[in-house]
Amino acid sequence: MYYISLNTAAALTGLTKRTLWRYIDSGRLSALSPSQPGAKTQIPLQDVLDLSGLAIAPEHYPTLVDADRGDPIAQCDLGILLLSAQRPTDAIPWFQRSANAFYPDAMCRLGRAYLAGEGVEYNPELGLRWIKGAARKGHPLAQSLYAFLRGPTGQELLCAQGPSALTALNQALDDIERQTLLNALNAFESMKAPPGA
Repeated sequence: MYYISLNTAAALTGLTKRTLWRYIDSGRLSALSPSQPGAKTQIPLQDVLDLSGLAIAPEHYPTLVDADRGDPIAQCDLGILLLSAQRPTDAIPWFQRSANAFYPDAMCRLGRAYLAGEGVEYNPELGLRWIKGAARKGHPLAQSLYAFLRGPTGQELLCAQGPSALTALNQALDDIERQTLLNALNAFESMKAPPGA
């Protein structure tokens, strides 16, 4: 059985820790009491998922536990799972934690979120800063996005105002993301091809 902390349970369910404690006190939710001073109360992951309404496959449970323990890669992966569940606002804190640990994929995703205003308020300066940081760490998508955003078309879109400008910026960034992923897939396929094929 997998367990996560009360803080992570609150983040996944949207319930306050006080409400979760009431659930524990009433027997609606079980908990492992800390065995050592300073240890965190642990809640069964399945119980948390039942409360949250998230449909997360069991093969992802270790990722949630690792994210709870502070692993930056798992935190980013949890953010991606939450995005795929149409919960961008819940994904942002996980991307933020991971990005604060300088994990490039999270830095890029957090930058994209700020540029899209998805799960956070639109903030092009902060978005550009996170993408630039990921690009400097060698993240291929961030490098492509940053090159575009520093170019004339990217600068024009960043400076434009209004909903249609934001839509145009995000469409351009989506196109760059698709092209970058396609290029990576093509490069991978060419590496797999036998010599002379």
